[in-house]
Amino acid sequence: MIFEDSDRPPPALRRHFTYRLNVLSRLNDLMSQELYLRGCGLSLPETRCMAAIGSFPKSLTINDVSFETNLDKAQVSRSVKSLVERGLVSRRPCPIDGRATLLSLSATGQSVWEQVMLLIEQRNQDLLGCLSESERDLLLDMCDCMLEQAKLQYQASRE
Repeated sequence: MIFEDSDRPPPALRRHFTYRLNVLSRLNDLMSQELYLRGCGLSLPETRCMAAIGSFPKSLTINDVSFETNLDKAQVSRSVKSLVERGLVSRRPCPIDGRATLLSLSATGQSVWEQVMLLIEQRNQDLLGCLSESERDLLLDMCDCMLEQAKLQYQASRE
């Protein structure tokens, strides 16, 4: 249905940026899932958790990882459990909040994180490969602008 060709104009929904963004995100997830399974043996949620945990200088909580990966807490918990069992992530109690657990990469996890980041870079290059360098820069600048706008709108809606 997404790829159907027709002489008719696209349905109204398909003309909206948010719809296109969601379709792009879904297609990217499908392609990323295959790449990550082949490249490092991790599922998409596990890869996202590894990327988040390894990308920040401080240890993260499940809530932090959930926010950074756009995964729900249950998905993050299952992924982290698997990553801990594989010896890629370690857990320790949070000294401030006894209910929370702090997550960090193990030495083995650090090595896998480096592979993950190379795969993420490859996926980004594949996706952005149809754009010139100046178009990429412009797109990323526009995304930053829209992200800032969305954050401000979200904060305002919470007040």
